[in-house]
Amino acid sequence: MAPWQRFLQLGADHRRQVHLSLCEDALATWSGYIQGKRARLRYRDSVVGMRHNVDTVLPADALHSARAGVDLADIDNRYLEPIAALQDDDLTFPVPVEFAYYAIYNCFRKYVLRDDVPDWLIINQALSVHDDSEAVSRLMHAIDNIPPATNGNTEDAGPMSQHP
Repeated sequence: MAPWQRFLQLGADHRRQVHLSLCEDALATWSGYIQGKRARLRYRDSVVGMRHNVDTVLPADALHSARAGVDLADIDNRYLEPIAALQDDDLTFPVPVEFAYYAIYNCFRKYVLRDDVPDWLIINQALSVHDDSEAVSRLMHAIDNIPPATNGNTEDAGPMSQHP
C-alpha cells in the first residue's frame, strides 16, 4: 500500500502524531539555519518601512503549543507579522527553511487554532524540507514509529490538550 494511502487510513490522533513527528524533523532544519547566523535575522517591512527582527524561537514555541493543543506563548499573534512578510516577499528564507517554517505554522493552526488545514499540506511542506528521494522513507518512518499509546486507528475521544 502506498504511504499516502496508509496515512489516510489512520485515525485522527495517529495522523496528528505523524504531523508532529514530521514537523519535529522540520524544526531541526530551522534550528540548523538559525544557528548558522551570527547576526540577528532582520527584514524590512515594505509597507511602512519598519525593520523587524525574526523571532527565532517562534517555530519551536509553535510546535510545543501544537503538541499541547493550546497556544502557550501568544503564538497566533507572534506569527502575524512574519507570515505577512513572507507573503509580501519582505522576508525570505532558503526554500527548505521556508517549508519548515510553514509546516510548523500550519501544524500550529490545525491543532491549536483548529483551522481547516488539509492534512496533506502539512506533510508536503514538512517533507519538502528534505531531498525528494527521502520523502517516502521519512513518511513511512513517521507512520511506523508512533509510540504504542497513540498507535491506534481510532478517533480521539477527548481534547488534544490531554495528550503529552
